[in-house]
Amino acid sequence: MLLLASCASVPGKVDEVFKMDGRVYLQAVRYWGLSGRVSVINKRNAASATLQWQHRDKKDHIKLSGLFGLGRTEINLAENLVEIKSAGKQNAYSGNVDDVVASELGIAIPISSLKYWVLGVPDPMMTYQKIAEGFVQQDWRVSYLQMQNDEGYTMPRKIRVEQGEARLKLIINQWDIKHH
Repeated sequence: MLLLASCASVPGKVDEVFKMDGRVYLQAVRYWGLSGRVSVINKRNAASATLQWQHRDKKDHIKLSGLFGLGRTEINLAENLVEIKSAGKQNAYSGNVDDVVASELGIAIPISSLKYWVLGVPDPMMTYQKIAEGFVQQDWRVSYLQMQNDEGYTMPRKIRVEQGEARLKLIINQWDIKHH
């Protein structure tokens, strides 16, 4: 982990305070990418991985390295379609994206909303309650512990997402945001 941290790119200026005002435009960003680290803790499991996530229009490509000691896992998401490549196997599933990912990876995280949460905004299709460090949506508390300036945008650097005993922590080292 220390080696990983030393190889990570240095983020731009770190801004310690999350400000939700003026971020709504990010819900419409069609092309973005991030790299960093993720850890997931729930009642039965604890895992961490390096993370690369590319969002292109309505498709997401997520690469996890080291998750549950399985080496590399790739997840491709589109509307009602999930493709998971892991340990030399490739499987495709249809159905609710959140349900499929929870069933196949054992991680009950609302990934369809997480694609907004990582940007520092709530899912526009659902109601939310604003709190000082973020918001609560779908009974998940989304807290932005640290922000960074990257490519002219103030983006999340450290995020904590929690519901009951389930916790997800993200540290984002680098952003790639494109407005088209």
